[in-house]
Order: sequence, then structure tokens, then C-alpha cells
Amino acid sequence: MAGISFITHKGVKLLYEDVSQSKADDILAFIQGAKAIIASQPKNSVLALVNVKDASFDTTITSALKDFMKANAPYIKCAAVYGVDGMKEIVFRGILTVTGRKN
Repeated sequence: MAGISFITHKGVKLLYEDVSQSKADDILAFIQGAKAIIASQPKNSVLALVNVKDASFDTTITSALKDFMKANAPYIKCAAVYGVDGMKEIVFRGILTVTGRKN
């Protein structure tokens, strides 16, 4: 099940976004909650660590992620995503291009 929480690693506050092994419905619900949490933070302040390992992706999720990443851009200072492989890597690179995000 997808989840989001703030964690501290070596004194640095990170937003851990975990959608690993999640199905489409869980990911869509996660996106709605995560939008509010991220938007409540100061602009250009969020360091995000995102786990997408074995998550289900389809065209609905791809579209929702594109909107999510575009909306979050002003708040994200840096993001690291892991578990991106195969088709997810192609989709992820496409979303980065469309949203203008570098990470």
C-alpha cells in the first residue's frame, strides 16, 4: 500500500514517497494526499525520495503522475526515484521531458 512520510537521514529531512508494489487505485489515492502534503511545504524546500519498485503503471497513472510532478515542481528542491526499470524508465523520462523537471 502506498504511503508518504517525512524521515530524517543524517540530519536531513526527506519526504519518503513509497508506491512500491502498489496498484493503480492505491497510486491515484496516494497522489491526492501527497499533493496536499507537498503544497504545504515552503517552495523549493522538499527533498524527496520516491520508491516505485514493482508499482503498477498504466496510461491513467502516467497522466496523473505528469500532473502531480508538474504541480509539485515549485516545492521540490531535489528528488531521487528508485525502482525505475523497463517501461517505467521510458515513461519516467517522458514525464520529465513534458513537465520540464530535471529530477
